[in-house]
Amino acid sequence: MGKIMEALFCIFYLIATTVIGILILKQSKGKKAFIVFGVMALVLVSGDSFHLVPRILVAFDKNGDYHVALGLGKLVTSITMTFFYLILYFFFHYLKIFG
Repeated sequence: MGKIMEALFCIFYLIATTVIGILILKQSKGKKAFIVFGVMALVLVSGDSFHLVPRILVAFDKNGDYHVALGLGKLVTSITMTFFYLILYFFFHYLKIFG
């Protein structure tokens, strides 16, 4: 039961973060801060999907072998997290929104 609940939470997280990122971009009206945060949300969810989708499949498919997908997913996630933090760095140091 725990794996199913984890999978449902992952599904909710992926859908909610995608919708929020798209809504932020749609309502940005050209404001740089909103555009940056919308892109950050989509970068985050796209990277997380590479390791969360195999975890979801593991929860629902007891006979599947997803070791390779899980390993590659963690690799892709770590790379996209690096881009996420680079965008955040760019936001605070070059846009100088807060000072």
